[in-house]
Amino acid sequence: MSRADEPRSEPAYAARAAALLRAAANDLKRNDAAAEADLGLPPGAFDDYTSGRLPITWDLIGRAARVWPLNERDLLPVHDDTEHGLHMMRAKESEASSRIIERGGRPYYEYRDTAMSRLASYRPEWIKMLRVVENDDPHNAAVNWNKGHLLYQFTYFVGPVNYYFRSGDRSYCVEMSTGDSVWGLPFAPHSFAARSDTEPAYILALTYGGRLTGDVQRELSAVGRAATGSLALPLGDHGTLLRSVMEGRLMTVQDLADRSGLAADRVAALCVAPDRAEWSELELLADALGVSVRELIAPHTTTEADVRIQKGSTASRWSYPGQGSPSYRFTQLASDPIHPHTTSLEVEVQTPQPGAALPGTHQHQYLYVLGDEPLSVRWEHKGEQFDGWLEAGDSAYVTPGIELSFSADRPARLLMLRISGSATPDVRFALGAMRDGGIDRYVAEDRLWY
Repeated sequence: MSRADEPRSEPAYAARAAALLRAAANDLKRNDAAAEADLGLPPGAFDDYTSGRLPITWDLIGRAARVWPLNERDLLPVHDDTEHGLHMMRAKESEASSRIIERGGRPYYEYRDTAMSRLASYRPEWIKMLRVVENDDPHNAAVNWNKGHLLYQFTYFVGPVNYYFRSGDRSYCVEMSTGDSVWGLPFAPHSFAARSDTEPAYILALTYGGRLTGDVQRELSAVGRAATGSLALPLGDHGTLLRSVMEGRLMTVQDLADRSGLAADRVAALCVAPDRAEWSELELLADALGVSVRELIAPHTTTEADVRIQKGSTASRWSYPGQGSPSYRFTQLASDPIHPHTTSLEVEVQTPQPGAALPGTHQHQYLYVLGDEPLSVRWEHKGEQFDGWLEAGDSAYVTPGIELSFSADRPARLLMLRISGSATPDVRFALGAMRDGGIDRYVAEDRLWY
């Protein structure tokens, strides 16, 4: 293997790789001598690797994966492709990525990439409809459907676009216009077509993995279809969720009744009822099971036929930071409660000076400039302030924790989609429970555990 094939050697990436190796050895309770014996390294070499004096190589990763119960992926850091926490993609770069996709033997869509990052599961595309239809018939022969895809999809519409979607054996068509949006579940077949060949008709299809991609997908693919299917929980079914927690605790109805003080008949009824228990009952059940109340509350969905449609004309709007001197006007776009940490907004920038800073968030952020008006963006990263400029068709990705402020000489519009990454509430609470200094070591382990 050539040096060009080795893991990247940028200082920050190399340091993260060294820290992962040290953390893995600590987890497996290997000191340097034990690790060197396992990996066939000479004395002192393991310290050279974990201190960064020697680069982590594919050979070393392969040795570790063969003798230790871990995967190669566990020793590979993610790539930070942002510049000071933000990655911009210019409209010209998007245009350069243009490709025509045919369906039914004729051009159907023009795709263009927009800002993506290796740090987040976004796969956002600008897609122009090349097929023109004259009606809203969901069975129009000119419409070519896809087979659905894994990623969740938030879609923002620009111009006269027909949105086609299918649930079960029924197909639908909804006429969409600029400012309308939709949120859709994975593997739901859908399609789009233009209603005019004289007006712009395109969408911003912001697909993302949520918590379905990454390590969880790899784990479940190894477990297999049957086991994965058995793990699926129906949305809004509190009884099934309660039974699942009880099974994990190896607790019977009578055991839970005895520990919670509820009647056995009531516990049995709650185990088969989709409805939620009374709050006082939830507190007793959670205490008896040794979990938080939130672990017994099943999320619900507002989707109909696997999608949630939000027309721009009926969307909620509000000013920020307030009505008195607003810097921004927000419009709520399509979303769903099963993704409570996804936020979709159309942002109107209303101030010529850097407006009120939007507080840092645990979410990854995607930005796309709508319309023709440019805007400026100011952000802070690791205590340093930066300024940038976004024009029509430009897009950007922003890492979690970044404070942003926008300004524009004339009112400018921006599409914003915020999604959760790996830092789920469970992870954030776990970080909050760490003792002083724990987070520093969690991010970059630099020592033996003893």
